[in-house]
Amino acid sequence: MANPNISQLMTTTLNNYKKDVSDNILNFHPLLVKLNDAGNVVRESGGVNFRENLTYASNGTVQFQGEYDTFDTTPQDVITAADFEQKIISGTITMTGKEMKQNAGKERIVNLMEEKVKNLENSLKNTIGTAIYSDGTGSGGQEIGGLQLLVADDPTTGTVGGIDRSTTDGAFFRNKLYDFSVESKTKDATTIQSAMNSLYRRCQAQAGQQPDLITADDINFGFFEDSLQTIQRISDSRLGKLGFDVLKYKQAEVYYDPECPANHMYFLNTSHIKLKHLGDFLERGEVTRPVNQDVYVLPITGLMNLTIDNARVHGVMID
Repeated sequence: MANPNISQLMTTTLNNYKKDVSDNILNFHPLLVKLNDAGNVVRESGGVNFRENLTYASNGTVQFQGEYDTFDTTPQDVITAADFEQKIISGTITMTGKEMKQNAGKERIVNLMEEKVKNLENSLKNTIGTAIYSDGTGSGGQEIGGLQLLVADDPTTGTVGGIDRSTTDGAFFRNKLYDFSVESKTKDATTIQSAMNSLYRRCQAQAGQQPDLITADDINFGFFEDSLQTIQRISDSRLGKLGFDVLKYKQAEVYYDPECPANHMYFLNTSHIKLKHLGDFLERGEVTRPVNQDVYVLPITGLMNLTIDNARVHGVMID
């Protein structure tokens, strides 16, 4: 059985720091900042999947008609759903009996615990920051499905939310693409803006919908930055105030992310992408002590995934 004093100390220390851990993770990445500010970091109360309801076709009964013509009452099947798995992320904080003896006195143990919580926070940041760009195959398929899955280099392949994008029926759920190799163009500071203009227009597949966030690797961000020269537009947004290197392009903010895959630039409409989580964003477990080890263990877990409800308004630039 765990020492109640140590259990209480570990639990209290994490409880006091818990909100900071969640906030620091959501403020760690520009995409998460935008989603959180827009109310698109969504807590779900239950369910076996994260479901997004989708409109995949127009209503075919719409018509011009004469004053005595009949209405078209043909039943319409225009609504479907995409189901996204709930992926588990976890980490633990441990205190050994040796550490407790070496850090005798309440204040010393608290300081050590705070450092362990900060270390776990940074580890969660790095893992989530990388996973945002994943294709969902990491850790044996247990990783969250990131942008390489949702906004794919080849949008005519793969299954997203249970929808097979390689089929005719799944074509409505394909993202937009600008591939320099297909366009037979060389990417540099003189061609990057023309390519961005083209992809931006492609992402405006629906009236009033346009990308508001563009994330780029070092190469693409560098070409875009060089292309601006003396007309450089630096965004004075919350992202900039949080310390991110942000530029402005039309209605979108452009930022460099070292986690972005090489030779990629993602055009995102953050109204149609969410980070959903079940229960609290991060939840504290119970302090336990294995019967065969002089160790106290406190687990932290989150159940989450990225989801999209409209793929046509997102795009990716590759070469």
